[in-house]
Amino acid sequence: MRKLLLVLGCTRNGLDEPVAAWYGDTRVLLRPVRVGFRVDVADMLAEAEAYDTAGWLLRYLVELSLERPIHTADVALRYTFDAAALDAWLDEVAAEHDRPPGRPEPLLETLTLAPGRPGTVMDRAAARDLIIAALANPADRTVRLPVAESPALPMNVAALGGLLEEILDEFPGIGSVYLHFLPTGEEIAINADVAYAGTSTLKIPILTQLYRKLDAPPDIETRKIISETMMHSGNFTANLMLGIIGDGDWNAGVSVMNRSFKALGMKNTFMATPYDRQLPVAPHIVTEANSRTDINTQPDPYMQTTPRDIGSALQMLVACSEGGGTLIAAYGDQITQAECQQALDFISLNEMTELLVGGLPPGTKAVHKHGYVPDTHGDVAAIWSPAGPYVLAVFLYRPIWLEWDYSNPTMQTLARATWNFFSTQYEGLDAARPSAQAGDANAAAGLPARIDGPAGPVPPSDTTELFGLRLDEILGRIRDGLGGLLDGLSSLFAGRLDRLDR
Repeated sequence: MRKLLLVLGCTRNGLDEPVAAWYGDTRVLLRPVRVGFRVDVADMLAEAEAYDTAGWLLRYLVELSLERPIHTADVALRYTFDAAALDAWLDEVAAEHDRPPGRPEPLLETLTLAPGRPGTVMDRAAARDLIIAALANPADRTVRLPVAESPALPMNVAALGGLLEEILDEFPGIGSVYLHFLPTGEEIAINADVAYAGTSTLKIPILTQLYRKLDAPPDIETRKIISETMMHSGNFTANLMLGIIGDGDWNAGVSVMNRSFKALGMKNTFMATPYDRQLPVAPHIVTEANSRTDINTQPDPYMQTTPRDIGSALQMLVACSEGGGTLIAAYGDQITQAECQQALDFISLNEMTELLVGGLPPGTKAVHKHGYVPDTHGDVAAIWSPAGPYVLAVFLYRPIWLEWDYSNPTMQTLARATWNFFSTQYEGLDAARPSAQAGDANAAAGLPARIDGPAGPVPPSDTTELFGLRLDEILGRIRDGLGGLLDGLSSLFAGRLDRLDR
């Protein structure tokens, strides 16, 4: 009995020591008193007394004298603990050390994303059993907690949104981005439902409705009208397109456009008049977007859109060019895949090489339509990347006057970051279908050639170099005699929008 008491004393001393629980490389100590751990000495002694008899003593002496193995009686360690307190301690450890999978981190220096860190989660049920065993073991007071690792959040389109937000945060005004990735339908929407001046970006849906109106390929005169509108952003020729849509009546064409906006879900887009037409009293057309009180870009009362609406208009055209999407579903045989492709080819005539397309590698297949008024610059582009085509719409607003030196670098940076993602980092890049290739059929029909190009990541550019390149290009074009259009571009470069393009 004395020996049992001695053993119990030593055991109790060991069981009073803290348990060292390791969560990865971090040690967390658990003192037994924290969970009410207690050895039931009285119960163990009561059990041992059953063996404290003359018979057991005699047997012990005989085995000892004959040098035989001595029979012993094992008294199991008996203890109690507070299960709720132990669970609470495990909850604290998990709350402090478990971590969710990390999102990819934006890297503004390289305009890319750093992979997120893996997540960890402790198996509480298994950890509970291990802790209890260690509490009852005076010889081994160390536990390695079972921790499962979960993969970092993927490099998907949502991850790209974080990088675009950080870029947009540096713009000193109101900025919006809408992105639609056609292969999966994934979207990024940053202030995408804010009302802006519609500007020349509305010439995209005008072109779509023109092709819906035509029952045959455009004749030479119509092709000239479309080319002037898309190449030089002509407002007068855009009104001529409205006239074709409206059977000779520009205003009727506007009515057709407004009905089409509603039919196609572009609920925040409208035209009150043809281009460059003023009413005695400015119209007051109410939409959800221009009724917002949190953000106000003072949008043009005559023509308005949102980045989501106009981005969707171009997305529908791209999807139609691939044989599917909303336009074919809505209009049936009134518009064809070939017509949508021809419309995109005409849009590719746009001579503006700055803004969104200025942030892409040379030769990249892309089409875009831009527009501006004094306080608002907008651009919407369809871009074919190694991962597949996507549409990017960006609008920027700064009260009274938006300087080119703010808008152009911001748009180029957004375009460059987006391209870098889809060309090198998108999680589905390896399995992505190849982008559509160009053909020569349009040339035979007298239509503009289609654009194709290679791709690679684009490093951040130096503003001074971009500025110098822009000046060289403009001066070169002036020397080539491109007249009024280039005077407008030159004034933009100088920070003066003397020629305004609604």
